[in-house]
Amino acid sequence: MVFIRVIAILFSLSFLAIHQNASASAFLGTQDKQLHYDLQTLVEWGYLDLAVSSYPVAWKGVAISLDDISPDGMPFRPRQAYLRLKHYLSLNRQQLNRRFLTLQGATDEVRLRSFDDGVEETGKASVSTEFYAGRWSGQVTANYVKGGESNFDNSFIAYQYGNWNLRAGSLDQWWGPAQSSSLIMSNNTRPIKALALSRSVNTATQSSWLSWMGPWYFSTQMGQLEDSRANPKTKIFMNRFNARPFKGFEFGVSWTAMWGGEGQPQSVESLIEVITLQSICPRSVGDCSNGGKSKRGSHIAAIDFSYTTQFLNRPWTFYLQRAGENANNTEQLTDNAKLMGFSTYVDNTKVFMEYSNTILNCTDGVVGSSDCLYEDSEYTDGYRAYGRTFGSTFDSDAKQVTIGANIRLRGGEMAEVYIRSAKLNEDGRRPSPVLTADSAEDLIEVSGFYQKPMGAWLIKAGGSIASRRYPTIDNEVDIVGYVKAQYAF
Repeated sequence: MVFIRVIAILFSLSFLAIHQNASASAFLGTQDKQLHYDLQTLVEWGYLDLAVSSYPVAWKGVAISLDDISPDGMPFRPRQAYLRLKHYLSLNRQQLNRRFLTLQGATDEVRLRSFDDGVEETGKASVSTEFYAGRWSGQVTANYVKGGESNFDNSFIAYQYGNWNLRAGSLDQWWGPAQSSSLIMSNNTRPIKALALSRSVNTATQSSWLSWMGPWYFSTQMGQLEDSRANPKTKIFMNRFNARPFKGFEFGVSWTAMWGGEGQPQSVESLIEVITLQSICPRSVGDCSNGGKSKRGSHIAAIDFSYTTQFLNRPWTFYLQRAGENANNTEQLTDNAKLMGFSTYVDNTKVFMEYSNTILNCTDGVVGSSDCLYEDSEYTDGYRAYGRTFGSTFDSDAKQVTIGANIRLRGGEMAEVYIRSAKLNEDGRRPSPVLTADSAEDLIEVSGFYQKPMGAWLIKAGGSIASRRYPTIDNEVDIVGYVKAQYAF
């Protein structure tokens, strides 16, 4: 409640400056994540040179770069992406306080979430407004969930100064080049309330000693997790850096650490121990004389790479992500999960294939010989909020292959389809929260959606059908359908 009051006060103060000369929104696509796909399209086709593997994307550098290109001669897919982004830019420059009403309903909870392929609840209504005032910009989103719950997820206020902005609020985030999942930060669960300092552009710097990095982006954030967990009010320190040192190649480095919360040290000294990777003796270990020390807090780090090359008159992008936990008394990441994939374009369709493996052999001797990714002996809820991990949509102990296609049609229509094959919690121990019926599961799922603008409405309908095979109970077939409608005032 204190956090919400602070945000409300900041929003009120920002409206006092509404008659100042306004600047553009701080972030791209907070109301329409598909704009991030549009940006990736222009980068992969070589029309823009921007760092784009972190979402939300800083809008300032994108706006400047769009003004420097023309759609003349572009193939259909990048041309349509350009026109959508330019339309969004035009709305922002007009400084319209845009308002949205979003209604969504589903026959059941969407189990496996990707970047933008479903709904978060079986029933939800949201009212959202954007505002711009001088160096301030923000978004207020009031969400009313079936069952009487309400929240302000995906609300924020940002103050921009030069090439940096300070943000308070909660926004969906996605770190890495993959399309269907991220090993360290995704929108698989509700967004984290955080205070963030981020670069407000994702272009190259003018500094001679930093120009070798090419376009780059950086964000550091301090957030607080929900109260309804084993360690209420756990803090989370989140950092992301990504850059394109040469055209076609982008790399990213991510690091998160959970610390504090009830039952854990929350002093400034303990935060310094987290940031400096100091080793301490866990409460669960009585004697650290034989190497039982571990790092203060629960750390996960990841590195990712993507490379785009032109072949057969179209871009081909190959990418890799690895994530690991620092589970012992060294700086080595001992438990590593991996994700790899590639994408290309066929006419108006972007197609991709991805593989990920979060089945690990732990080496710390605390959790066990397996079942360690996203788990921690001190933070027993693990690297999760509201029962869902911040990372992979498939959670821990999972191997999966996803084939997907994102299709853009004339008139603004869009369709997306995924085919997934996954082995979930193969060893049958410590069942992952993603499981709902048995201790392990073999899954084949087909999911997708169709989206169409109709006047001021944007209508989206989709669903999934899944074949679920279990080791101890009867197999079953699940069918989920959903509809989402957004009205722009």
